[in-house]
Amino acid sequence: MFHTKDIETAVEKGSLYDPEVAAANPFAEGFGRAMGIDPAYGSSSFGIVVTQLVDNQVQMLYADEFQRPDFNDMLNVSMELVYKYQVQKIYIDAANPSFIRSLKLEIGDREDYENQIAYYKKMKWNWHNHMTVIPVSFNVEHKEMLGHAKMMLEKRQVAINPVFDKLITSLRTAIAEEHSLDKEATSYDDIFDAYQLALKNYEFWKDG
Repeated sequence: MFHTKDIETAVEKGSLYDPEVAAANPFAEGFGRAMGIDPAYGSSSFGIVVTQLVDNQVQMLYADEFQRPDFNDMLNVSMELVYKYQVQKIYIDAANPSFIRSLKLEIGDREDYENQIAYYKKMKWNWHNHMTVIPVSFNVEHKEMLGHAKMMLEKRQVAINPVFDKLITSLRTAIAEEHSLDKEATSYDDIFDAYQLALKNYEFWKDG
């Protein structure tokens, strides 16, 4: 899916910043800190990635996944990260509505988000602007998200500190067939999905 050189460049750029020091940069907050969440269901893991935009680079501030997680534990972890990094937008896999509703209640979004989205679509308004927790359908958007993630890496717009070894491994092992991720062949595919979700915050920048 990704060229080795592109991944190496992202890691080289990532070695130039400390995630904890970068997270304390108040100027970065104004450019939008984003979180991607791939909630666990079935036998999958729970992936979370937090990013920020600094000097035209999307920096990874946090990237991890949890095996056999407890629902409430993951809700607490998510909220702790939101407060720690002052996250402004959360992109989450739409396939887990129960977790979405719980997270929205914690954040202060409306719980009846389906009705809210339908209303804004009817009014032809950008519903992303009216909520913090944004459900994303992989069934609908997986090809576009994969292409966006590939383009950002190729254009050297991503910086990944070496401490995020799971994310780096997922990029090195990512295999796609017909623009769909092969989850069986990709290591840490849940953290990879969370990474793709977080990058959606920077779609406005893809032609820049």
